[in-house]
Amino acid sequence: MAGSTTISNPIDPAAEANNLANCFYALSQAVDNCRFAARTPPLTALQAGQLKDESQALDNRAHYFTAQAIGATLQSIQPDLANIKTLTAQAAQQVKGLQDADKVIKIVTSALTVGTAIAAGNVTTILSAAQALAAAI
Repeated sequence: MAGSTTISNPIDPAAEANNLANCFYALSQAVDNCRFAARTPPLTALQAGQLKDESQALDNRAHYFTAQAIGATLQSIQPDLANIKTLTAQAAQQVKGLQDADKVIKIVTSALTVGTAIAAGNVTTILSAAQALAAAI
């Protein structure tokens, strides 16, 4: 058809930012491995310092992409974000007054699962983890 446009599958910004973060972390690790590898002739102090600085810069970029991934995930769960904040605040209040260590562990583990799901960017897991937190409280 003349003039029609084909739209490919849209990208998932959170997943793509996370993928970039992983790529930059891997490159940083490769630079560190190179820096610490035995070689002939050995690296000069200047070369070793430059590689250390570059590895740190790559890590910083990876942290930035991780933050972008989390931001995109938060955008995607915006309708549920207020509920997650409320649940987390309720968990904190309940933990303050609990004497039952097993109950505290159950609540904290559930809250950590929510945080881990958010960091991983899996919306389905975030929502089910929030439900589990609500049940733990």
